Amino acid sequence: MKITLIKKIKEDGEECKKCREVTERLKAGNEFPLIDKIVYADMRDPDSEGLKLAKEHNVDIAPFFIVENEGNVAVYKTYMELKKKVLKKALEKADVEIEEKRTANADIDTGALTQSKTKIKPAFDIENLNEEFGKKTPQELLEWGLKEFHPCIALAWSGAEDVAVVDMLVKINPKARIFTLDTGRLNPETYDLIDRVRERYGIDIEVMFPDAAEVEEMVRREGVNLFYQSVENRKLCCNLRKVQPLKRMLSSLDAWITGLRRDQAVTRTVLKKIEIDETFGGIIKLNPLADWSNKDVWDYIHKNNVPYNELHDKGYPSIGCGPCTRSVKPGEDIRAGRWWWESPEGKECGLHVKSK
Repeated sequence: MKITLIKKIKEDGEECKKCREVTERLKAGNEFPLIDKIVYADMRDPDSEGLKLAKEHNVDIAPFFIVENEGNVAVYKTYMELKKKVLKKALEKADVEIEEKRTANADIDTGALTQSKTKIKPAFDIENLNEEFGKKTPQELLEWGLKEFHPCIALAWSGAEDVAVVDMLVKINPKARIFTLDTGRLNPETYDLIDRVRERYGIDIEVMFPDAAEVEEMVRREGVNLFYQSVENRKLCCNLRKVQPLKRMLSSLDAWITGLRRDQAVTRTVLKKIEIDETFGGIIKLNPLADWSNKDVWDYIHKNNVPYNELHDKGYPSIGCGPCTRSVKPGEDIRAGRWWWESPEGKECGLHVKSK
């Protein structure tokens, strides 16, 4: 049996509220891992796979579900209908299988079996995995991640490193999921890059936006450029414009991929290739370029003709929001242009800060 969940992306790039609510209900009932594939009906793209499926099955609401079972195809327009006719039976069947296995082998780890009934991956031995992939290529780690988690894994990209990973990822699986955060304060060159990457690889990029009402309230209260006033204000702005949209995205994933490297900043020197991200619900976090140097990144970009942000050619080795990023002088640290008024030890926006 294969279950496909079709979600809607609105004209503003946001996932529809009902789609998010259904995802949370699936997770709360430990049913989300039963979903084999997630497809998006993107209202900005009439050729998106989700819209084609909606037209094919004559469905005009979202989310909806397509269930394929032994050659038969059924469409379910509500979560409760799917739960009653499909999910409940699937879980009951899994319980029977668990009991049969428990009877056949009393030594079986029943906890692991209980997880397996909903296709949840068993707990990973992160230490052993890091030893296994320590000397392997980024592509090998990405292949493993896609095999284990697709479609519930996605790459978050913005910088040169991330675009190199986009190139690797698409070559492994053209349907790999990729998203970016539009804070509303990005440089024109960054927006241009998003379109160039989309066109170059023929892919959909999921763009996440901050909550407009929350940003409006923050600006009314603290000012447009509040981040220059204090570190607390800067972190508040980063939280609303970056961290909260990321949380919404990661809430539907089991794993995510970054372009982080150990030599980028003093805050990243102990970075591992595979981590448990406790900050975002304990999901798996893959950093395939953790042991790469800046030279490794640019060698790959030039060798593979990977598109990159034009600001890199203007002295911007690290790029974030426009007001919080400047070019660096020769000999300066590559992150010196990010929040240059702050000390290096605290230069993180919250996306990659580990929970204590």
